[in-house]
Amino acid sequence: MLNYRIHGELNSDTLPLVVQHGLFGSLDNWNTFASKQKAERPVIAIDMRNHGDSPHVKGMAYSTMADDVLEVLDHLELPVVDLMGHSMGGKVAMLLALNHPQRLNHLIIVDIVPVNYPPKFNALLKAMLSMPLTDFKSRREADNWLAPAVNNAFERAFLLKNLAWDDNKKLMWQCNLEEIARHYLSITHFPASELSHSGNTLFISGGQSDYVTSEGWQAALKYFPAAQHVRIEEAGHLPHVQTAAVFTGHINDFLN
Repeated sequence: MLNYRIHGELNSDTLPLVVQHGLFGSLDNWNTFASKQKAERPVIAIDMRNHGDSPHVKGMAYSTMADDVLEVLDHLELPVVDLMGHSMGGKVAMLLALNHPQRLNHLIIVDIVPVNYPPKFNALLKAMLSMPLTDFKSRREADNWLAPAVNNAFERAFLLKNLAWDDNKKLMWQCNLEEIARHYLSITHFPASELSHSGNTLFISGGQSDYVTSEGWQAALKYFPAAQHVRIEEAGHLPHVQTAAVFTGHINDFLN
């Protein structure tokens, strides 16, 4: 079963908000958000398969990842939740909503739409797979090595959160990098469906991000005809990190 962390206390009075990170993320990405939200509602942050402390297993199909999440909800005896997903986690959330609408009250999708994206991280994956981790004595060395492939320091820091020290004090990828790379093309796609979801849905995008175009928004409305869209102009692909206060305000307005 997937690794998860509960912020706050689960109770029968307030629906929990389940949050799902994106590619190369982990449940730790939501710690700041969840620590502030738990006064409003319990938050359940999940490590998606092959990420964080969740099992390293074969396959990265969105249908399988949605089933992983349902297994957690069933384990916690939660018939209905509010669900939020960012990027890859947003695609999982969308597919879960389409196939199991009865399990959701509110759906929030962060900087992603239900379309196929170009595989723009192929070169990055090759760079990460070729990193000589056993030669590095510090994270700084790993950061310097990755810099030519990823010149943005913020993005490098995000990726290098996936590094951990093994029992022999050697750096290793905590995520299942090889399995993720093997299925990267399927991760960039969204599985076509004839279904639609008319429940309460909010899309939040970053104005400095290119993930949600006008064409992509039209595709989103096909699947989620009642959806609202909020664009945070000063945010990029990580609005929950880059513009945390504004992002949290929109979440509270929607859920309350």
